[in-house]
Amino acid sequence: MSNLLLSTEQIADFNRDGYVIARGFYNENEIQRLQDAAFNDDSLNANAWHKKDAKGAVSKVCLWQKPGDDLYGMFSRGKRLVESCEAILGEPVYHTSTKIMMKEPFVGGAWEWHQDFGYWHRDNYQLYPLLVSCMVAINKATIENGCLQVLKGSHHIGRIDHNKTGDQKGADLEFVNEAMKHHELINVELEPGDVLFFHCNLLHKSNQNQSAEPRWSMISAYNAMRNVSFKENEAVYHPLEKVEDSAILEWAPTEESV
Repeated sequence: MSNLLLSTEQIADFNRDGYVIARGFYNENEIQRLQDAAFNDDSLNANAWHKKDAKGAVSKVCLWQKPGDDLYGMFSRGKRLVESCEAILGEPVYHTSTKIMMKEPFVGGAWEWHQDFGYWHRDNYQLYPLLVSCMVAINKATIENGCLQVLKGSHHIGRIDHNKTGDQKGADLEFVNEAMKHHELINVELEPGDVLFFHCNLLHKSNQNQSAEPRWSMISAYNAMRNVSFKENEAVYHPLEKVEDSAILEWAPTEESV
């Protein structure tokens, strides 16, 4: 087991609030490696989806399902992250996806109110809301550059129906507006290396980037092993081979990973 896991208190916070912020989860040297890799990776932009919000502004997302042997894989396969999710759910997990979110200065679009399980349950045919997302702050996330916003404790509401909003799927606003009367809105401002763990039914959104600074993050999602897709070929299962926490700093590129 990793000695850098979430504490018992942090897991209790997650269960009560639907999220927990682990400050300094990755140290300065580790996050510097991720910054150097992501900001100089032309393939992220080349393979990114361009998602419009309700006003037509665009955010870029690069997503993959199988965690590899590259530096991103050292994060998403790392015991520190994986075993923290297993501690939250109380059972083994597998990796469902990792994505790099690229919200560029002044032009990065909003993400509408949604729950991840609002579309995962249908897209991937998963029966139970036993998924955890882990947002690693690649660089600073602020209110000005469109940090994530969450409705504290809203995961207790359960899954809300989702509809098309721009290029995105958003939660039914009648229910969102009611939820906002009962749940505190939290701006999740993060420093590089902080990690936000959040429940798949937590209502969250982000505003457009109104600043001169980008807002990039890497989000890895994990699903309980017993919650695999009940429909064949709808969601591919990839075995998760964990790596030691030291792998991030020890990793070196090979011909296959370049």
